[in-house]
Order: sequence, then structure tokens, then C-alpha cells
Amino acid sequence: MYVEVKGDSINDLERALRHFTKLVKKSDILNEVKNREFYVKRSKKKILKRQEALRRRIREEKKQEKKKTSDW
Repeated sequence: MYVEVKGDSINDLERALRHFTKLVKKSDILNEVKNREFYVKRSKKKILKRQEALRRRIREEKKQEKKKTSDW
């Protein structure tokens, strides 16, 4: 992935830096670097993926339950 920010003068440095930070977060570069930091076996990836899906499902169920109880 490639992120580029251009500015006209040194005064634009702060704005360009904020823009760059926003672009990096949006393009998900930091998560990609974090994921590639260490080698993870395929079997471990599957386990982690299943665990994350379970966490998401539980979180969504809690949201739905909270929504039902607050709707009168």
C-alpha cells in the first residue's frame, strides 16, 4: 500500500501530517503491519478467526438484548 500527502509550504506541515495520519488509519496499513509482524500458522489463524467471530456474535447479541429491554 502506498500513501502520499503533498503540501505547498512548511506552514502546511501540521495539516499534511494530520491528513497523512487519517489516510494511514483509513487504509488499514497499521493493522496489516501488526498482523505480519510474526508468522502465524494456518491452524492458529483458523482458531483465532473462529474466536473473533464468536466475540463479534456475542457482542451483537448483547446489543440486540439491550435494545429489546430499552424499547418498552
